[in-house]
Amino acid sequence: MIRLTAKDEDYLETIYRISKTGDTVGVTEVAKARKVTVPTARTAVARLAKDGLVRQQHYGKIILNPSGKKLGEEIFAVHRVLRQFLTDALLIEPQHAEQEACRMEHGLSKTTLRRLKLFLEAINNCGGGDPKCLSTYRKGLMAK
Repeated sequence: MIRLTAKDEDYLETIYRISKTGDTVGVTEVAKARKVTVPTARTAVARLAKDGLVRQQHYGKIILNPSGKKLGEEIFAVHRVLRQFLTDALLIEPQHAEQEACRMEHGLSKTTLRRLKLFLEAINNCGGGDPKCLSTYRKGLMAK
């Protein structure tokens, strides 16, 4: 299994997000999204290519390999859950929640992610502020 740095995960997630609007992604798009220079983005893409997650012909468009797409989806899914938790449960402003989710998403265990999802389901499906919300969450933990 490939062990990526947090920074490389961020680049892979960025490429995945951009690729959702088209099949290929340009290095300039990645650089702009990450707020870095093109040479910096090119170096990161080269690392991802070396790991077999993306492919790119010399100065060409970036294409996610199946393993890169799968891992990018997983990273983005964690990001979405964290962002939702921060905005829905902690009532953090969306822009700040987006930044915080980026910092938090690396190294989160599957157990913690599963519990966060369960917690969000419990509070979102129990009538907005009902004191039984946490009870619903605890029951869900016991059932799984």
